[in-house]
Amino acid sequence: MGKKLFFLCMLILFSFSTYAAELKSNVESNKVEFKFTFQKGYSAFEQLLDETTNTLVFSFDTSEELSFERENYFDIPIKSAYLTVKDRKRFFVEFKDKPIEPIVNKTGKEISIVFPISVKTETTMAERAASPNPAAKPAEIGAGSYARMLFGLTVVLIVIMVLFWLLKVFYKKQIYSDIPGSGRLLGKVDLELRKSLYFYEIGDIIYIIGVTENGMNVIDKVLDEAEASKIRAGFIKKHDFKGYMNFFKRKEMLDDELSSSNAMVEEKLNSMRKRKNKVD
Repeated sequence: MGKKLFFLCMLILFSFSTYAAELKSNVESNKVEFKFTFQKGYSAFEQLLDETTNTLVFSFDTSEELSFERENYFDIPIKSAYLTVKDRKRFFVEFKDKPIEPIVNKTGKEISIVFPISVKTETTMAERAASPNPAAKPAEIGAGSYARMLFGLTVVLIVIMVLFWLLKVFYKKQIYSDIPGSGRLLGKVDLELRKSLYFYEIGDIIYIIGVTENGMNVIDKVLDEAEASKIRAGFIKKHDFKGYMNFFKRKEMLDDELSSSNAMVEEKLNSMRKRKNKVD
């Protein structure tokens, strides 16, 4: 009676025992093979390609337990391989570049997936010698990483250009508001050391102001609207001596204007000195 009960218990345990499948990887000089071995079998095997991530996905149904630790590769076209067991079993093979067409052999209790490759043994030996722990080495940088790096650099350049434009606008506004009042400063022309001509607009009139280290005087004013428009257009392009030259276009005209302005400034200065001498 005791023996019968023992055999009955063993039969029950054996009938409810869990079957387990097995997945092994084998990397050789000319191929990488992933072999599934089942106790009871599998069904509904499918092969799909995810072109966005260069990943081949192999899925199937089985009641057997199956586990596989993620593997990363550094010296072959395959980037990594891993398994998910939620609902259907799915086996993922990621490639560093273009996916390799696999050779799939299936039997009732076995699936063999072979990827033909070409491994450079010398490079592999050098890479492993350079790394004290090859298993812990991060995945090789692929095209996606380079694309993200270029995108980051582009964003930084755009931000720098936007900041430069904002500073330029702020500086331009600051130039226009140097002299308080209802008008605006169009720009200036440096004649000599500490001698400059300022073009200041109030309403429709542009005043030409001579500024020296001893003071400032209104030298002339532009009443003609056509001439005033030309002056405004010239100083909008650039607020320095070079922009003034581009505005007049001809060097001869600029020399004449500068000579006349310089003479007026000198005349005003001599007049101020004579007055000062008479007072003394």
